[in-house]
Amino acid sequence: MPVLITADLHLDQWLEEGRDPFAALPPETFATLDALIIAGDLADKPKIRWPRLLRHLGRHIDPARIHVFPGNHDYYHHVIDGDDRLAELTAQAGANFAQKAEIAVGNTRFLCCTLWTDFALHGAPAMAMTFARTRMNDCRYIRKTPRYGKIQPSDTVLVHRDHRRWLEDQLTKPFAGKTVVVTHHCPHPELLSDTPSDFDPIYGSDLRALIAKHNPDAWLFGHTHRQRETIEGDTIVRNVSLGYPSEVEAGQEAELLMRGITET
Repeated sequence: MPVLITADLHLDQWLEEGRDPFAALPPETFATLDALIIAGDLADKPKIRWPRLLRHLGRHIDPARIHVFPGNHDYYHHVIDGDDRLAELTAQAGANFAQKAEIAVGNTRFLCCTLWTDFALHGAPAMAMTFARTRMNDCRYIRKTPRYGKIQPSDTVLVHRDHRRWLEDQLTKPFAGKTVVVTHHCPHPELLSDTPSDFDPIYGSDLRALIAKHNPDAWLFGHTHRQRETIEGDTIVRNVSLGYPSEVEAGQEAELLMRGITET
């Protein structure tokens, strides 16, 4: 019972270039999939683009088997506290909204959430948040209610804490099968930049202690567009980003997408 997890599709940009990354997969791949989980960054401007892009994905796979939750880009020209609207758009397309959701397939549970970051990666969260305020596009393009002002890093930290609480609550619940965590943001510092960067706390947090405590079978994530992986204890930690079309050579699409195939 295979499940395909992928992130950072930026599908609007692919289609604008006349490319469909999913066309690289044979039809029988979609016929056998029990679920397609999109771990964030389907597209900017979700209120306009999500309906069209979910319809497009429906050409490949029954929308009822599609599960999607937002990455940071899915809040661009939207609001950070706008998950209810994204859930409505997803339901109208016949698909499933997977923010803070458990998806059970076979003997495997997939625990899904955006996650965001705590900005504490280099031990100076206040400094990292100051850097992010001026250098992170999220603070330019994402708004918040009720006054529709631009978000601040402190806003995403609050969401990170909420998502992390939810995730830890789910991981403490007994489960007889396999557990796969699926987030947009990175949980492992070794899978970020080659050398320490001021951007690292924007892209990930150090959740190795959480991984060691709960020992999920795998943790799949996106956001970085860097196809890396490591093993932390018994947990496979793997990036499943596809990336922008400019980053992917023709013929490479299937290889990148299949990094996220998981047997349940």
